[in-house]
Amino acid sequence: MTDENENEMLKELYNGSVQTIKNVVPIEQDFQSPKLSTKPLNVEYGVLIGFSGTYKGELVIQAEHDIFRAIGEALYGMQLSDDMLDSFSGELGNMIAGGISTHLANQEIHTDITHPTIISGNAQLTGFKRVLEVHIDYQNIGDMKMSLLLNH
Repeated sequence: MTDENENEMLKELYNGSVQTIKNVVPIEQDFQSPKLSTKPLNVEYGVLIGFSGTYKGELVIQAEHDIFRAIGEALYGMQLSDDMLDSFSGELGNMIAGGISTHLANQEIHTDITHPTIISGNAQLTGFKRVLEVHIDYQNIGDMKMSLLLNH
């Protein structure tokens, strides 16, 4: 992949991510500037979804349990029990990854997504070349971090 193609892919991944989160999460949000890093990613709680096809990598959405719980309540109008939190977190990851995949398909970048994997505990993710990180501030709730792990 040429640098120009890679930059276009990064742009579309970022734009698709922001647009999808705005469409999916019904809470006022403020997106910080994206940052590229090569450092390992530390995750305490979150969801990971893999991408294959033209874009190969993973999406990791991480936040404290209460952030996922508040988003679930905003989406469904009811509090999530502890038993439902992992299921909802995985579904939120599916909705966001699916939206990103649809955005990419509209740009003629073809991808498939894997089922969600919940990460709970102190995990350190490595094995990727770079990570595009975006911090999202939700009014009166807290912060979430979305990371796109880039394998090319």
